[in-house]
Amino acid sequence: MKMFFITIISFSFLLSQTPKEFNKAPKVVDFVSIEKFSGLWYEIARTYNSFEKDCVGATVEYKLRDDLNYDIKNRCFDTVIGGDLIEFNGTAKPLNQNTMAQIQMTYFWIFTKNYRVVYLTEDYSSAVVVDKNMNNVWIMNRTPFMKKEKLAYLVSFLSNHMDIKRLIYTPQDSQGRYK
Repeated sequence: MKMFFITIISFSFLLSQTPKEFNKAPKVVDFVSIEKFSGLWYEIARTYNSFEKDCVGATVEYKLRDDLNYDIKNRCFDTVIGGDLIEFNGTAKPLNQNTMAQIQMTYFWIFTKNYRVVYLTEDYSSAVVVDKNMNNVWIMNRTPFMKKEKLAYLVSFLSNHMDIKRLIYTPQDSQGRYK
């Protein structure tokens, strides 16, 4: 009997040490206005990706075209605020005709990937955009800085879907410069 309890306790201990299993990506928001989503977004945090390896002061700008698609301008400074500007441009189109909740982005004519908006404030002041596997995650805001309470809420929201230690908090310029 003693051996049975030792086995149970040992097994329980091992289970408690197992890494947390995360849910898949959060549900896509119901609707994202193509017009309201347009404009400049500041990157507050992201997961690692090779194309933003040394980026600080990162922004993305969605410029709405007549055909309800976007021209995208990604900008950041190389390593330090005010350093050399890194820019890469692309296009985006909605996967569903009247909403940007799911977006197909293309860069350099051949690199295409689908993203989804999983969080969006009613006033379009902050958003979270992810890929389906949560490998690429961006917390975005309309201003260079987000209130601590709001950021804490979004990190908590993401904690059920990813290891939040993977988030890289993006330094931003106090004046919001991006070029």
